[in-house]
Amino acid sequence: MDAPGWLAVLPHGERIAFSLRTAGVPVAVTEDVESAVKAADRPVVLIGHFTGAPVAVRYAQTHSGLAALVLVSPVLGMWDGASDELAELMDEVNFGPALGELPTLWLHGSDDEIVPISDTRAGTDRIRGSAFEEHVVDGLLTDGEAVTRVLEFVRRVV
Repeated sequence: MDAPGWLAVLPHGERIAFSLRTAGVPVAVTEDVESAVKAADRPVVLIGHFTGAPVAVRYAQTHSGLAALVLVSPVLGMWDGASDELAELMDEVNFGPALGELPTLWLHGSDDEIVPISDTRAGTDRIRGSAFEEHVVDGLLTDGEAVTRVLEFVRRVV
């Protein structure tokens, strides 16, 4: 299988990264998103999973040059489990600019009890740009479903 012409960058999320690699996607998991994006030799799709989502969104709000942004069961809006540092970052995201024309996909499971969809929707509604798509699955979002949706989305927008 040929590697796709894009790079997935994740602030963290080894399970999703593993599933993407299994699908043949080149992946960089790093806290230094800026360096990974600058070093990339192909379009970058930034993927924010769970508590990595605020990092990904904040990067997208403050930098240009991404091909797309994907949010997988993201901690956005409100979340009771946030540390002080994460809560501060979530506030920066919540009061930051919308994502404009950046192709963005939000994936979530309707029955997610750890990250309730209603709390996340409060955050996604604040950042929603003109190229924002959402896909909510019944029940819980599996890694396989997430990767399938990411691949479909990226094929269309990158």
